[in-house]
Amino acid sequence: MRTLLTPLRVAFLAAAFIIGCYYHWQVRAAGHDIVWGQTLDGYYNYLAQGLTSGHLYLPLAPSPQLLAQPNPWDPKVDDSLKLFDAVLFNKRYYLYHGIGPALLAFAPWRLVTHHDLAENAAIFGFGFTGWLFAAGALLGLIELQGARPRPWRIFIALLALGACQAVPFLMNRVWVYEVAIAGGYCCISAGLFFLLRYLNTAASKWLITAGLFFGLAVTCRPHLGLVGTCALALILWKYRTDFLRLAVPFALVCCGVCLYNYVRFHDPLEFGTRYLLGGANQTEVHWTFSNLERGFRYLFALPPTADPVFPWFHAAPRPATVPAWYTLEPIIGAFWLSPFILLLPLIARRSPARPVLIAITASGFGLLLFLAGTGWSVQRYQVDFLPLFILAALAVSFTRIPAIIPCALILPGLAVSLALGITGPYDEMLHNRPLRYVRIASWFSPASNLRPQLNPPLSFTFDRPATSPEGTTDILITAGPAAARYELRLVQALGKPTLISEFGLYGASKTTAELAPATGPRHFSVRYEPADMTLTVTENGQPVLRHKFGPFVTAPAEIFTAAPTL
Repeated sequence: MRTLLTPLRVAFLAAAFIIGCYYHWQVRAAGHDIVWGQTLDGYYNYLAQGLTSGHLYLPLAPSPQLLAQPNPWDPKVDDSLKLFDAVLFNKRYYLYHGIGPALLAFAPWRLVTHHDLAENAAIFGFGFTGWLFAAGALLGLIELQGARPRPWRIFIALLALGACQAVPFLMNRVWVYEVAIAGGYCCISAGLFFLLRYLNTAASKWLITAGLFFGLAVTCRPHLGLVGTCALALILWKYRTDFLRLAVPFALVCCGVCLYNYVRFHDPLEFGTRYLLGGANQTEVHWTFSNLERGFRYLFALPPTADPVFPWFHAAPRPATVPAWYTLEPIIGAFWLSPFILLLPLIARRSPARPVLIAITASGFGLLLFLAGTGWSVQRYQVDFLPLFILAALAVSFTRIPAIIPCALILPGLAVSLALGITGPYDEMLHNRPLRYVRIASWFSPASNLRPQLNPPLSFTFDRPATSPEGTTDILITAGPAAARYELRLVQALGKPTLISEFGLYGASKTTAELAPATGPRHFSVRYEPADMTLTVTENGQPVLRHKFGPFVTAPAEIFTAAPTL
């Protein structure tokens, strides 16, 4: 037992337990429980159902109304007529997302169990398995450098490898995009692990497995083929006699992808984007140099917005100055999730691992430049390139410089990454599990003024004149975070004063009340009752507006009111 449980193994097992529990919690935290033993309607479930039935199309028939459209792919076509983000070709639905996750997980699961695999279970499997392979690759890089860092350093590095990146964000809301991205992450991590096995043991059999996984990454995300290409260049440069062991399986899988495309769309290089039933700027990849500066800033450098209320850091909203055609969702630059990638220049130091470290870093930069130039800047795409930077930076920073430096850079990145994992793309935990959100927030909010509360009682009074200048908007109350904000405002329009009570993004819940003419001042009393989650506004003692909304989460510090008197 003493031989088996060496300090290094204990550090690895402890980190694996923590990351595994965190990832498993993350896929369920927003209220999406893992469902077993059922037929499900996820897009990859549809693809698995098609594959196990002997065909490549989805087992859903397009509606006749959609097929009757002169241009069914026009983004202006009513979304209710189509399977959004599916591919319509030759009167059948297909996926433009890679077949890899279906081959690796969904179809085998269906063949064995005769039921569908839940997409959040699949993304947990891909994410955690990807971390295990990445952890093995990190240990392989450390071994290749001939370094022997203390186990506690390894433990911290392994935690940073799993937590200081966008994979937890990916798990917060699981749909078809996230599954393909997680599958690609898993395959790239596996490819690097087996490549490092070859470099450390000189056993060429590992190159065959590495080439297979680098190819499978292409079946998930085509542009991830850049990582396999960099690995091929490395082997051709340093270990030419073993080149074919890596190149043949990689090339065979890539040829399989081309055949898959040809059978579906009669074009080996068509992945389905031209026939996508999506929004504008989604049916073609437009890579331009003019996008690079903006894309690099959003994907890599953009800082989070800071807030004293839990979870403190939020993705920056889309600026009004961004062109309408540019795909930009709220985002935090990758650097702020992993500030220790500042240490990447250390890879230039001479060591046996320098060639592979350069190849890993170069492939990460290549993927970043590709994504930056496309005009699509979304948080989940960071999973394509950021783990590569993290792997190289951790491999050198915990072996070549004092540990206090990378540790000091890990801590702020950990705070931002955990906050991003809580909010996810749409603050789904806040909306779906508000009690859980408030309970977690209470653990980290010692100041009562900054502690979020669920459905807190509100009571305010305001005195306003009978009329106001035309076009005046008087905001009486705002409360809650941006993702679930409440606002009560008094608007003077068309000669009439109107109260507007609005909760949630884009007016998710909204009530208005046009006020009667008045000869004297208006005395408003506003109360929100937690028992029935109803806000009531009275004017001079008479009810004029009732608005039932909630669950409503706000900290006292997030409640702002206008001056109560004239």
